[in-house]
Amino acid sequence: MKTIKRTVFIFVAILSISTMNAQEKSSKVSFDIGADFASRYVWRGVEFSDSPAIQPFAEISTGNFTLGVWASYETGGQVVGQEFDFYASYAIGAVSIGFTDYAFPIDGISDGYFMAKNHVGEATLSFDGVESFPLTAMLGVNVYNDNDNSIYTEVGYPFSIGETSISAFVGGGNYIYSTDGDYKITNIGLSASKDLKVTDSFSLGLTVSAIFNPDSDDAYLVFVVSL
Repeated sequence: MKTIKRTVFIFVAILSISTMNAQEKSSKVSFDIGADFASRYVWRGVEFSDSPAIQPFAEISTGNFTLGVWASYETGGQVVGQEFDFYASYAIGAVSIGFTDYAFPIDGISDGYFMAKNHVGEATLSFDGVESFPLTAMLGVNVYNDNDNSIYTEVGYPFSIGETSISAFVGGGNYIYSTDGDYKITNIGLSASKDLKVTDSFSLGLTVSAIFNPDSDDAYLVFVVSL
């Protein structure tokens, strides 16, 4: 436990230093809506659905502050794959602090959305990378409805080949993320994204991700179309 706490402290210190030269963002209000159609819902190396999923979102931003809602609905009809999240974040340059309320309603009778036990809260700290140091990093800690306060960390390296944006990533966590509760690498992969122009004013976002979870011995190839 001391090792985990020391790792968290070092991670926070490094990200905090990077904010010293941050510039203020515009205070203009913007609103965005959209939806993803995913062949599978795989998150942090863990499969949450065994059939395609529809994932709508809505987001409002002003200055450095962002507030949004996101959901995932499994098309195979299984309620287990349903999720409904609220999130908020505040950016200081390349560093963001955030909070997400994850809700997993099991059924509409005994365990609906307003049952507190179906919610998990996570606080996050992330670094989006800068030109001189393009690596990305994030730290997430569950702060309620998780007695173990599970931790997840991830680092990534984004780059481009032609018009295709690519990101290599490695992530891991303990307790709810691993098979034995110890910290394990659970999410290794590569994502490639590009826009497919349909008309002069409309494009579709296409993403393919190869995801490997060495802890659970699973592998996924996920295809996502974004509106």
